[in-house]
Amino acid sequence: MTQKTGPTTPPLLDAKTLHIPAIDMHPAVRVNLQLHSGELTLLHCADTPRASAIADALLGLGAHTGTVYYRQQLWSSLSEQQARLARREVGRVQSHGNWIESVSVMDNILLPLMHHTIVPEDILRAAASDMARRFGLPGLPKNLPADCPPADLERCACIRAFLGRPQLAILEYPQRLTRNHSALISCIGQVRRRKGAVLWITDDNNKLADRAIPADRRYRLLGSQLIQLETDHANA
Repeated sequence: MTQKTGPTTPPLLDAKTLHIPAIDMHPAVRVNLQLHSGELTLLHCADTPRASAIADALLGLGAHTGTVYYRQQLWSSLSEQQARLARREVGRVQSHGNWIESVSVMDNILLPLMHHTIVPEDILRAAASDMARRFGLPGLPKNLPADCPPADLERCACIRAFLGRPQLAILEYPQRLTRNHSALISCIGQVRRRKGAVLWITDDNNKLADRAIPADRRYRLLGSQLIQLETDHANA
C-alpha cells in the first residue's frame, strides 16, 4: 500500500522550539508546529488564554522565545512595517473578540479592508453581505458590538477573518456557540484551494475527533506540549 508522503515545499508557517511563558495560573507552552499550504490543522486547547498566546506567538506577537518563520522569513527579522504588511495576509478569529466598541459591527468588518485594499467600497460591502448571509445573518449588523448577540458576533468574526481572502487563517474557537459549521467549512476550503493554510483551535473534543472536519493534522495541548494525534487517513 502506498503511503501518503509529506509536503515537499517549505511550510507557510514554521514554529520551532517556541516557548510561551506561563500566564497567571496557566503553565508555559512549548510549541513545534508547521502549517502547510493547502492544509487544515486542528488543535485542541481547553485553555483560552494559552490559545490566544499561541496564536499571538505564531504571528510574531506577544511574549515568547524561539523562532517563527512566515513564508521562510523570521517574524523577528522583519521591520515593523514589513511585519504589518505580512499580517495583512492573515485572517484571525480572536477568542476575546477584538471589536472596536465605539463603531458598528459592520464598520469593524469593513474599515480594515477599506484601508488596506484598492477594491471599491461597494464591491467590499456586497461581498461582506453575501458572506453574512452564508453564515446565517440577514446582513451585516449595524449595531454596536455590545448590542449584538454573542452568536452573531461569532459569525461576524468569521466574516471579518475570511473576507480579505487570507493566505493564513488562525481561528480561535470559531462559532463556539453555534452548531452549523457548513459556512465555516466552506470558507476554510476556499483558503485551502488558494494554497493557504488554516489553524483551527477548538476546546471541543467532539470536533477534534470529528472526521467530517477535513483536517490534515490534529493536535492536543497536553500540559505544556502539543501532541500530534494519528494522521487523518480520510484525507490521505
